[in-house]
Amino acid sequence: MGLYYKFRQEELPVVGEILLQLFLRDREKFSNFSPEFNDEFVADLQTGINRVADLTQSKTQTAEIKKITSDLYSSLDAILHKLELISAYTQRANKLMLVKASDFGVKEAKKMIRLRNVEGYCAKIKVIQQNIAKNLDALKEKGYKENLGTELEQMTQKVYDLNLLQEQKTSERKQLVVDNNAELNRFWKQLSDISKTGKMLMKEDESKAEEYMFSYLIHKVRKMNAKIELKKKRIPAAPLGEIPVSKEEAFSQSEEL
Repeated sequence: MGLYYKFRQEELPVVGEILLQLFLRDREKFSNFSPEFNDEFVADLQTGINRVADLTQSKTQTAEIKKITSDLYSSLDAILHKLELISAYTQRANKLMLVKASDFGVKEAKKMIRLRNVEGYCAKIKVIQQNIAKNLDALKEKGYKENLGTELEQMTQKVYDLNLLQEQKTSERKQLVVDNNAELNRFWKQLSDISKTGKMLMKEDESKAEEYMFSYLIHKVRKMNAKIELKKKRIPAAPLGEIPVSKEEAFSQSEEL
């Protein structure tokens, strides 16, 4: 969980842009207060804004995992028909085989597929393959063809590979979440520094001091987003003469930092 006050993650770059503009406007006061507020500070903040904007808009990995999972499940379901064919042959060759049809392993493998347990399925399919090898002549006598076993082996390999890829991508996404949280928390510290310092330096100018407050910023960002949504929906603009929300109204929410 990020420590972003009441802001949504996707709102942070916008807050950063607003605070950067306020900082540039009042840069002389910041510079006089501390040499830390130099060109390097500005460049670092701009980099942070860009990186956080990229983080909040990136959904590539989630989409990739969703596609891999879909392919994995489709591939598993395709195997069911092959197993049904093998089951039919085992029932016909039941009296000729060294193992009973009920103990061939097909039922257990199908159960693992329905549970989406790939590791369990791969373990069960090895039992089936061993039983096919031991009872090949009996199965062939009833119509079984070796290409069915080859197809099953290839399909199983595909499922195994997809499962590995899914695990790899899921692990990468977990690490990305950890990295992103570290980046977001670092950025939040930058914003908090500007906000607190700006409020302190602008204390004699109440109007400017309020602009650095998060209660004011959160209202401003939400209002901007609301206008964008209105334009998207093509809703008519507010009637003429409507009184805009003032800084004082925005500040009516108590400053919690």
